[in-house]
Amino acid sequence: MKNLLVILFTTFSINCFSQDTITTAKVNEYLDKEVCVIGKVVSMKLASEGKSTNYINIDKPYPESVFTVVISNRYLETLNLKLEDLMGKTIYAKGKITTYKNDPKQIPQIFNPVSIVVKKE
Repeated sequence: MKNLLVILFTTFSINCFSQDTITTAKVNEYLDKEVCVIGKVVSMKLASEGKSTNYINIDKPYPESVFTVVISNRYLETLNLKLEDLMGKTIYAKGKITTYKNDPKQIPQIFNPVSIVVKKE
C-alpha cells in the first residue's frame, strides 16, 4: 500500500510539475484541456447546510476571481481533504479547465479536480 501511494504521488508530481503546469493568468488559453494549475488559495465558500458545492478561489478573492476550484462534498471525501487547511497556501489543482455552462464569459474553473496538492515551501 505504501509503495502504491509513493507511485501515485510520483506520477502526479511528474505530471503536475511538467510543462502542463500553468498559472491562473493562463487558464483561459487552456479551456477544455487537462492541466495542473498553481496558485494561492485566497478565499473560499464552503457548502452550507443542505448544499453540496464548495468554491475555492485562487489568486484573487470573489467577486474578482480569476480561477475557481469547484468541488462537491462527496468528491471531497474521496480526496481526503479539509478545505479549511488550504487557506493561504499555494496549491496545485489538476483537472480539466471549464467554465460554468461552457460560457466563455464565466470564470474558468476545475470541477472536482483529479487531485489537489499543497506546494511545499
